[in-house]
Amino acid sequence: MPPSALTIRRAAGARPRAWRLPLPSPTPVACAAALALWSPFFVGAVEADADAEAAPLRISSSLAAPVGGTDAKDLPIYFEADRLDGTPGLKTHASGNVRLKRGDLTMRADDITHTADSNVAEALGGVRISRRGDIFSGPALTLQLDTLEGEFTNPTYRFARTGAGGQAEKVEFLGNNKLRAIGATYSSCTPENTAEPSDLDWVLTTSDVYMDFETNEGRAKNAVIRFMGVPILAAPVLTFPLSDERKSGFLPPSFDIDNKSGFELSQPYYWNIAPNRDATITPTLSTRRGAGVEGEFRYLSDSDQGTIEVMALPNDQVAKRDRGMINAQHKGELVRAGSPSLTNYDWQWLRVSDDDYWKDFTRSRATLTPRLYGSHASIERQINTRAWGLGSSQTALYARVQSWQTLQDLDPAASPDSRIISPYRREPQIGLRSRSTSDAGLVWNFETEVNRFGNEDSTRVTGDRLHALGTISRPFGDAGWNFTPKLSLNAASYSLDRNDASIGTKRSQSRVIPTASLDGGVVYERPINWFGGSQIQTLEPRVQYVYTPYKRQSDIPQFDSAIRDFNQYSIFSENAFTGVDRVSDANQLSLGVTTRILDADTGGEIMRLGMVQKVQFDDQRITADDGPVNTQRWSDLLLLGSTSVVPHWYFDSTAQYSARDSRIERSLLGIRYNPSDFRTISANYRYTRDSSEQLDVGWQWPIAGRSPAAEAVASALAQAAGVKPTPGSSAGCGGTWYSVGRLNYSLRDKRLSDALVGLEYDGGCWIARVVAERTSIGKTEAATRLMFQLELVGLSRLGSSPLRALKDNIPGYRLLREDTGLLTAPPVPPSAYVNDD
Repeated sequence: MPPSALTIRRAAGARPRAWRLPLPSPTPVACAAALALWSPFFVGAVEADADAEAAPLRISSSLAAPVGGTDAKDLPIYFEADRLDGTPGLKTHASGNVRLKRGDLTMRADDITHTADSNVAEALGGVRISRRGDIFSGPALTLQLDTLEGEFTNPTYRFARTGAGGQAEKVEFLGNNKLRAIGATYSSCTPENTAEPSDLDWVLTTSDVYMDFETNEGRAKNAVIRFMGVPILAAPVLTFPLSDERKSGFLPPSFDIDNKSGFELSQPYYWNIAPNRDATITPTLSTRRGAGVEGEFRYLSDSDQGTIEVMALPNDQVAKRDRGMINAQHKGELVRAGSPSLTNYDWQWLRVSDDDYWKDFTRSRATLTPRLYGSHASIERQINTRAWGLGSSQTALYARVQSWQTLQDLDPAASPDSRIISPYRREPQIGLRSRSTSDAGLVWNFETEVNRFGNEDSTRVTGDRLHALGTISRPFGDAGWNFTPKLSLNAASYSLDRNDASIGTKRSQSRVIPTASLDGGVVYERPINWFGGSQIQTLEPRVQYVYTPYKRQSDIPQFDSAIRDFNQYSIFSENAFTGVDRVSDANQLSLGVTTRILDADTGGEIMRLGMVQKVQFDDQRITADDGPVNTQRWSDLLLLGSTSVVPHWYFDSTAQYSARDSRIERSLLGIRYNPSDFRTISANYRYTRDSSEQLDVGWQWPIAGRSPAAEAVASALAQAAGVKPTPGSSAGCGGTWYSVGRLNYSLRDKRLSDALVGLEYDGGCWIARVVAERTSIGKTEAATRLMFQLELVGLSRLGSSPLRALKDNIPGYRLLREDTGLLTAPPVPPSAYVNDD
């Protein structure tokens, strides 16, 4: 067909139009129609007919992802180019800004030839294909569009999932989800991977890499990871997962350095046993303690889940004995179809080999209380019922056994104060708990239990206790006011194994103690215009009266009772003790008032001020540790305050003031400054008279360089929007140094209690962390640990990870790269519609 129309249009100065050629399965009829579509008049007629026959437009709340892979073989192929020519039914040739699209595959090139019989596209010059955000570009490509089999010469590539890519001598496409790359590199250090491998901060090179996305497996031969030109890891064969799905194989090695074990090298192996079961086995080698192994097994089903963690160190070369730990946990539930009841059960077995374990292995502590290791097994059945004409209720039947392993300091030179009191075991605990489900009308709660208390300390009293706790109340009020009268009852009966002469116990005794209380409050509001905006100020007074008669209890052991901490919540508690064994006598009035300033638009709290105090009309005879009678009529005054009125600043303070002694008994002052991401600093001062005085400071702050973390976010957003990242936004332009840490200093003892200090360097495509941690394990002894980690963004983390220590210790700490399931992942997930789509 002569191109006279094109010649005339160009001679008239018209802009060459983009030709759109839909190709269904290549047949002679389709090819004949394609030739007809080359006529501008016919194109207009077809589009007009299509518009006339189009179905009515409908609003959709979401856009379905395009069909891809071999599922797209029945879809038409669209061409867009400056020039089209060819032979009907045989071959189509497009040149000049060519764009071919089918389903989720888009191909661009200077020249594309499509053969109808084989459905093969041959592209030359500036070839670029994209699919779901993954991009390949190079000089020449041959691709069979139905099976997605073909060959790409000297391509560069970039994967949207990891934000990284590389170059290869050749890429062979082996089907919908398989490919092989020859002489390939991989790195995240340049957005378009235009640099030579020797110029990249880090690069993975392989002689041959095979990727099977269906089985989530990659296999690389002669793999070498180079950092700053230096090989840091090599393997003749390296297997790896291609997504965040699990895959068996060796994980990157890690190492730890501390003053207890010396240098310790670990090589974890991950075993993907089944979709709902996996295990990690980690052999370890310590320069001081010798060889050991750690393991973790996890399982999950529709109604059950659990983990088993073990650590074994045979023949510890320092302690001259076997060391170890086991921590097994399980949770589950039973639900019967059509039944409103639910049964939950869980158990944990946590034990260590010896009393010094918590000192020698601080990094593997499995509990927040390092010298108490608790184990338990419990089952609870919840039932929704109707009770005694008082409306619907929620009832639970439960049983529990609980034991403790208490680690004592066996050092002969240790102070007697270093010994800790072992908690009581429950052998067993069986009970019933029920409460009304309505907050209107009569509200009631009831609990009864029988407990068998034992103790590993044979000098302490043991025995049985049966108790019943009940309350009934009637709330009145609405959002602006409330008033609640309440009656409570605490009854307990004891059967002890023996008498305790030190407290004069009787082997059998019982007591019943009632409590009556009235609790009410009001909330006043008014609009104000402070701090350059509109706010709402509240005034919230609260009054509570409690009366509990005195009942002698000094001859009853304290199985589970302890004095409550003095704060704004406990001052309105009807009992000054937790647990069941102690009930404080009371004839008292608790008074409190709070004022808050709220943002009128968002409801966010800008400022809070409050004060609470208690008035005792009679002496309190039941006191902590059965001490002297409390004759003080006015309790300490508690003052509270917090504000965020200054942008980026937060202040929080509490003071406990003794009116009798005219002095501060306890105080807390906290300040935090957080102007932006990755910039936070906080300081807290804590004081308790005659006990402790501490100052701790925590921070994460850039100290030098640019901000690659922010640039990475901007780059990912640009890619998601289909905008090419700005060259030079990768490594090679210098990175950012961050200082991180937290210091806890005892002003009373004049020593540093705990410390965490380190540096983070964000080089854009890699992050390095060096962190030193010091943990006190006694007044004169501490465990120190040095952690170093190299994070290759888009690949892996190498070394010992300080991330958990940083997140647990530094308020407001943020990862320089958010973890989204992969070892390291881009901050913005890939979209189905990016780049050329």
